[in-house]
Amino acid sequence: MKNNNLSSLFLFCVVSFFVLTPVGCGENETQIEIKKAIDRVEIIAEKLGELPLDSISSVRIRLSEAKEDLQWLGIDSNVVFVRADAKVVEELSKASRYLKDAPSRFKGLLNEIDRCRIQLSGLGEVIESGANIDSLGDTIDELYIKLNTSVEIDAVEKLESVFNETHRLIRLGLETDSASWSAIDSLLLAKKGQWARGVSEKETEGGL
Repeated sequence: MKNNNLSSLFLFCVVSFFVLTPVGCGENETQIEIKKAIDRVEIIAEKLGELPLDSISSVRIRLSEAKEDLQWLGIDSNVVFVRADAKVVEELSKASRYLKDAPSRFKGLLNEIDRCRIQLSGLGEVIESGANIDSLGDTIDELYIKLNTSVEIDAVEKLESVFNETHRLIRLGLETDSASWSAIDSLLLAKKGQWARGVSEKETEGGL
């Protein structure tokens, strides 16, 4: 009798284990993947918000104005550029190139962050609701969930890649500007001085 009671107790425990253990392990794993992807998107959004937009904007404007000054100075007959000046001009061009697409990259990242949030959240809600048809009338099954989850995770990875490249370019642009601006400013002052002296001499000659 005692053995029968032990056997019954063991059977009860086994049955209880299978009843209480979720069968849909694949679905739970997918939801975990989606939540992790959403966390990655939020981390990117936070890092994007930390970018020094005001500094980037002011540096871009300053570099653009410097390039315009060098362009008109370069075609003026009163101004002479020597080989040593090329290195300074090269650094100016390099910094400008690094920061050239910063605004459009920032805007694109914001848009993609919003898109990823919407898509991932929507996919998570579909799984939780157990819906069978999506808004386009497509059948929602295991393959549908798997494919769409894969697409959205790939999109997050691409988002991370674009952010990392954007961050790299901005860092290089600001670093190049910081390291070379003193030389750029000195070059501009020197060439504007040449231009002013040349104009003054021509006016003096014209007066004679």
